[in-house]
Amino acid sequence: MASFGRYEILDKLGEGAMGVVYRARDTTLGRVVALKMLPEEAGAASEQHQRFQREAEAIGRLNHPNIVKVYDLGAESGSLYMAMELLEGEDLRTLIAERSPVSIADRVRILAEISDGLGYAHSRGVVHRDVKPANILITSAGRVKILDFGLARVATRKTITRRGVILGTPDYMAPEQAVGKTVAPSSDMFSAGAVFYEFLTLQKPFSGKTLHAVLYQIISEHPTPVLTANPDVPARLAAVVHRMLEKESSRRFDSMEQVAEAIREIHIALRRSRSRSAAPFDPDGDAPTPEEARRRVRGHVTRGRESFLEDRLEEAVSEMHEALALDPTCAEAHEVLWRARHVTAQGGQSQIHASEGRISELLARAAPGRPPEDAAKALAELRAVAGSDPRVAELLRLRRRAESG
Repeated sequence: MASFGRYEILDKLGEGAMGVVYRARDTTLGRVVALKMLPEEAGAASEQHQRFQREAEAIGRLNHPNIVKVYDLGAESGSLYMAMELLEGEDLRTLIAERSPVSIADRVRILAEISDGLGYAHSRGVVHRDVKPANILITSAGRVKILDFGLARVATRKTITRRGVILGTPDYMAPEQAVGKTVAPSSDMFSAGAVFYEFLTLQKPFSGKTLHAVLYQIISEHPTPVLTANPDVPARLAAVVHRMLEKESSRRFDSMEQVAEAIREIHIALRRSRSRSAAPFDPDGDAPTPEEARRRVRGHVTRGRESFLEDRLEEAVSEMHEALALDPTCAEAHEVLWRARHVTAQGGQSQIHASEGRISELLARAAPGRPPEDAAKALAELRAVAGSDPRVAELLRLRRRAESG
């Protein structure tokens, strides 16, 4: 098996203008990673080399659950490399293109996590400059990960520019970016607003047939109202998206943190009302005490996980909705709901295609004798990504035997 420094190459994940990405094992730590490499022939003076270094510098500043994590970066045998966390899931572009059935409450949660990640990056002096659906991954556990900081603008550093060339993706570009002005966090906000619009309506806010037509619309025209494109979107959320898409940056929100706060209030209202209303939530006098709420949430989550692992998906979904009505931030409930969506989306067939290496890793983590909490999470992911694999059924049989005996 091929090796690269301390990394053992397992298989190739993809290739593009910014290099090749492999699944690799860190032989020092025993960790499986995504290893992104820029070949030596790219040349130190090339744009690819500059973008690779820019991405490494940008992500190196960031440590946030909604941004892809970098474990290691450097050079080996003349090639630049980054070792990043290995992620399984779907990007937002795929969810939109496949018109994937995602509840409005889950969509709102995803928008809040995107806002959190971008807000954190901005607070660390990093502007992404290429926010688009393809650069936003939703993991198999339902968590947002923002990818590809290759065009990022880092505070105190000059941007990568070429005269006459627009850097970024035109469909999601802010007006000031489209005319060549300096980008700022508010530019990312506009781009995120365009992504939010598309995720909520399944159509782009600016959709001219040519590049010039798209840029003209971005600079001069307003998109079709969100509520016209999709009347099911809460009016409060539509207002947030349209404010993010204001042509003048001064008329947008002051920060992505403000966007996240506004969206999270809507998410809480949807969860508390079981998606019946996005109006501000006003708890009544019969609300349980915090201790009682935590106890009830834990009970719903425990029963929901058991139902999920035993293929009783309707019961699992019901229990998790009850948990989220009590605690809209419950990560375990969000995870099970997301995995259940995958299992039911195509008649019980998962839409996630996990690699053999990932399945083997999960089988090992879920084996009898492993820590219960880690095993439960591994089993949940196995059910979503390889539910029909006979090894999963055999594993469940072994676990039941071990627990009963």
